[in-house]
Amino acid sequence: METEQPKGALDGVRVLDLSHGIAGPFAARLLGDFGADVIKIEKPGTGDFARFLEPLKSDAPAPEQSLLFQYLNWNKRSVALDLRTPGARPVMKRLVEATDIVIESFRPGTLDGWGLGVDQMLEWNPRVVVTSVTNFGQTGPYASCRASDLVLQAMSGIMQISGRVDREPLKHGLSQSYFCAGLNAAYASLVAYTAAAADGIGEHVDLSIHECLASELVLNEPYYAFLGAVQGRRAAVQDPFSGEPLPARKGFLAIQTGGGAAFENYADLFEREEFRDPAFASRAQRERRAQEVRALLQECLAHRDAKEVFLKGAQRRLLVGVVQGA
Repeated sequence: METEQPKGALDGVRVLDLSHGIAGPFAARLLGDFGADVIKIEKPGTGDFARFLEPLKSDAPAPEQSLLFQYLNWNKRSVALDLRTPGARPVMKRLVEATDIVIESFRPGTLDGWGLGVDQMLEWNPRVVVTSVTNFGQTGPYASCRASDLVLQAMSGIMQISGRVDREPLKHGLSQSYFCAGLNAAYASLVAYTAAAADGIGEHVDLSIHECLASELVLNEPYYAFLGAVQGRRAAVQDPFSGEPLPARKGFLAIQTGGGAAFENYADLFEREEFRDPAFASRAQRERRAQEVRALLQECLAHRDAKEVFLKGAQRRLLVGVVQGA
C-alpha cells in the first residue's frame, strides 16, 4: 500500500521562473523544495546557459549533463518559450494570471522592451509578486553594468576584509555571491507573497546581488559609522590560536580560544604542559611569542590527524574546527 507524501508548506503556490544562471534559479528551486509548483521558462534550442556549466556528466543526454544545472533546477517543470517574440505575449499572460511569484534575472529594462515588464505583469495579475534578481539592482549608477562572482565579491567589500593585511585581498571560494542572493531572493519573495495574500496587492522585489553581499558586512558598517574606522584584513603576525588553519598529519585545523573553556585545556588535548605556562595565557602574550607558539602547535599536530584532534577537542568544549575536505 502506497502512503501519500505529505504536502509541502508552499503547496498550491505557483512560481514562474524566468531566470537563468545561478541566483534566480536557486531561489525558485528553494521555493520548489517547500512544495511550490515551479515552471521554468527557457529559450528554445539552447535553454538556460547553466545547462552547459561544469561539472558535466558525459554519459547523460547533452542538455542534462550539467550537475550544477540539475542542482539548481530540480522540482521544476520546463517550458520552451522565446520571450522576445510577439507570440510569447499571450502565453505569458495566461501563465502570469495563474502565478503567485515570478522570478526573473534579465538586465534592467529587458522585459520592458519585450512588453513583459513588471507593470504589465501586475496589470495581468494585480496580486502577483515579481522578484528581479540583478547584479546591482534596477536603478543607480551601476544598474547596467555586467558582473561576475569575482566582481561582486570585490565591489561588495567582502574581499577587503578577507585574507592578511600584508597580502592582496582574497576572494571566497565557489560562487557565493549568487547563492547568497538566491537565498535572499527566496525569502524576500515569500515575504512579499505573504503580504499580497493578505491585502491583494502585488509587489516588485528589486534584489541586488551586490547589496546582498554588502549587507553581510555586519561589523564594518557600524565600525565606520560610529567609530570612523575602516576594518581591514587580519594582522600579518597574530595569535596562532586565532583560527588561521594549521596543517596536521592529515588535513588542517582551525583553533581558537574562548567559548567558555579554559586555555589550559589545550595542555590536556595536546598532552603538552607548555600550554599551562602563564606566558601563553593571553592573546597579547601569544602574539608576542607567535613564532614560538605556532612551532609548538605544529609539533603537536605533526603526528595527529585533524579529525582526531577535532573530536577530542569537542569533548573538552574547545573551539577546534577541522577543515572539511572530500
